[in-house]
Amino acid sequence: MYYLLPLAVIDDYLNGLLMLITGCLSGIYVGIASGTAEAFMIPILTIFIGSSVYQAIGTSLVVDSAIGLTAGLIFLRKGNVNFKPVIILSICGVTSAFIGTNFTTGAPESILKGLIAFVLIIFGINLLINGIKKNVEYIESKIKFTWFKNNKTYSLIIFGTLIGFASGFTGMGSSGAVTLVLIFILGYNLHTAIGTSLLMMFFITGSGAIGHGFIGNFIFDAALIAGLGAVIGAASGSLIANRFDENKLGRLIGGILTILGTVFLIKLFA
Repeated sequence: MYYLLPLAVIDDYLNGLLMLITGCLSGIYVGIASGTAEAFMIPILTIFIGSSVYQAIGTSLVVDSAIGLTAGLIFLRKGNVNFKPVIILSICGVTSAFIGTNFTTGAPESILKGLIAFVLIIFGINLLINGIKKNVEYIESKIKFTWFKNNKTYSLIIFGTLIGFASGFTGMGSSGAVTLVLIFILGYNLHTAIGTSLLMMFFITGSGAIGHGFIGNFIFDAALIAGLGAVIGAASGSLIANRFDENKLGRLIGGILTILGTVFLIKLFA
């Protein structure tokens, strides 16, 4: 004898599977590219699950936190983590991320989505075309970051505060932004920058997730299932990233960012 499952139960299973796959893809992407799960999580949660962008932001931060811890520890084991930036960025970023969560609900959803898409596309195209080394050489030839490089502690405090606030406000995992700062301004190599930023992301996104949880912008079931997938994906992605040449990795990051940003922008105006 065969029994038919109620449609609501089937929907729950499908949504759960979708969250698991989305979390896994997010983990692979962030583990490789040092980006943020919001590029996957926010479009999926808002389009297919039907959550608000505010709930999607809080849930995405939880997933980013799981990814940051998993992938960051793998980079640490490979010797590609610098602890001083982790400590300074985490202290400043945690505080400002928690503050940033309180501004999220005051911003229109369309503005938040547009901002996320714009940042993804701009950075993606730049890395896709030029890779890492050309970008570093070009920026250093045009802008002198001598003060920042000579005052790394102050630089980390300034950028940690700004990036933490942006993470709490938009749901972006902060790892990608920190990686750019460490590479282009402070002169870190790509693998150390990615490993350092991933471990730091655990603290900053965790703070942002807690802040969103306090104001109800959080989907527990989705975060739990996607977080499990993210841990699996992050372990795979970070192992892959440690084997890549810097320029190839930079272009791979650029390609991923460009595609995801374009899809998100299309969905915004569709």
